[in-house]
Amino acid sequence: MDDPQVNDEAVFISPASHPLAIGDVDEEPQPPQEVSAVLSILTDAGINCCFVQELSLIYYGTTRLQRDLVLCIQDEQFERAVELFTSHGDILQPCGANPLSSPNLLNHKYPRFKAIGWATFWLLVPGTYCHLNVEPESIEWSLGGLPYPKLSVYVQSAIDSKSLLDLEELIDGMDLSEEWGHKTLDLEGHTDTQWLEDRVKAFRDDGVDEMFIWVDPTPVSRREIWTFSVRNKQKRLGWKYPPEIYSSRYRKHGSKDPRSVQRPGV
Repeated sequence: MDDPQVNDEAVFISPASHPLAIGDVDEEPQPPQEVSAVLSILTDAGINCCFVQELSLIYYGTTRLQRDLVLCIQDEQFERAVELFTSHGDILQPCGANPLSSPNLLNHKYPRFKAIGWATFWLLVPGTYCHLNVEPESIEWSLGGLPYPKLSVYVQSAIDSKSLLDLEELIDGMDLSEEWGHKTLDLEGHTDTQWLEDRVKAFRDDGVDEMFIWVDPTPVSRREIWTFSVRNKQKRLGWKYPPEIYSSRYRKHGSKDPRSVQRPGV
């Protein structure tokens, strides 16, 4: 019996299993040494960069599912970084956007590269997109030799940009206390209205319907955001995490700082 005819145009590929999300068949993620080699394309050229989004939250102790390796580049060096990645066609290939897009992000607007032979994707974004000033003094290096925003810098950015989900993740991953914020952060004044208004405009320019733009530029007290987020740490435990064992969703009482433990890929 002959196989039934298949209309290729009618075949549906789930975003979760699309080659632009998971790579080609039999490909594996880049091992740490390969990631470091790609990163050195930029660092050897003196370009300031750090990992953000999922990988940085994993570094700070959360259990986020890693997607792209998102590198945040100092604004003035962004075009040069893209040129360098583009020039290494033997190991990196420009590719389309990740089909597993988040409605809260505009990642699809920025250059994305696939590591040839590996199920790893690199995304380059400018500092202003991440509400980060990517300078050497704002970056720390992990035990695995990868750059990340310093904790205080990243938390401050999450407050100023009203990225409340990331803020809660950082609080819970690092088991931050209210006192830590009062000593370390700038809690005077309000959130960054101009940056948030620019974000709304970027979504509009991208054709997003107003009802699906979940960015509110209304200024809110930084101190209010911090206090609310950190005081609800225990509430976020839910029923899964007994408070006598867990101090946050991701940390047991007395557990080590996740940055102090060597972890492959981080």
